[in-house]
Amino acid sequence: MDHDEQTLEAKLALMSDEEKQHFKMVILELVQCYGPDGKQAVILFHGSDKLGGIVTLNCDAMEASALLLEANDFFGFLNVIGAPPKEAFN
Repeated sequence: MDHDEQTLEAKLALMSDEEKQHFKMVILELVQCYGPDGKQAVILFHGSDKLGGIVTLNCDAMEASALLLEANDFFGFLNVIGAPPKEAFN
């Protein structure tokens, strides 16, 4: 077993059952990005105080940018669900 496999095994051993279920769901989504008609994905990693890295799956930089813009719109929408109308802020 190489170092990467040992690291993976060690991380998996520390996961709770709930974390393992979530990890399994993430892997199932990621694997769908490979092969013909694969999904597209962008994975962002946050470092200690800044963006730690980006991995694109089955997309180029322009497609990744479009995905990030869609995600921004989606989270912006989620953040205002149930909020009072802007007129009520005065």
